[in-house]
Amino acid sequence: MEKNSPDYIRYLLLCNDYAVERAVLAIFARQTMDEQTSNTTLHTNGKGFNGPDARLGTYYAKWLMSGKRLTGNHLNKARVMMYKYVRQLVEVATENMEKKALQK
Repeated sequence: MEKNSPDYIRYLLLCNDYAVERAVLAIFARQTMDEQTSNTTLHTNGKGFNGPDARLGTYYAKWLMSGKRLTGNHLNKARVMMYKYVRQLVEVATENMEKKALQK
């Protein structure tokens, strides 16, 4: 299974708590700066959190960036949320693989 395939991303999200946290941070990084600071979705660009997830997703990302971990119900909510973003996570994985290939 390719590491940038949707099935592999879903598998990681299901089995790996750290992958869920990395996914939250990856989607947050795709938000525009004004979206990151306002905790909302302001642009219809197909990147970052959707409108309903923006507030909680941003909260989780900032929590993680402060050095804390997601646990319990918050981890479960983040896991379910990240399933909606598999397409974007595939894009991120592909970009990361291409960057690594260029560095060799």
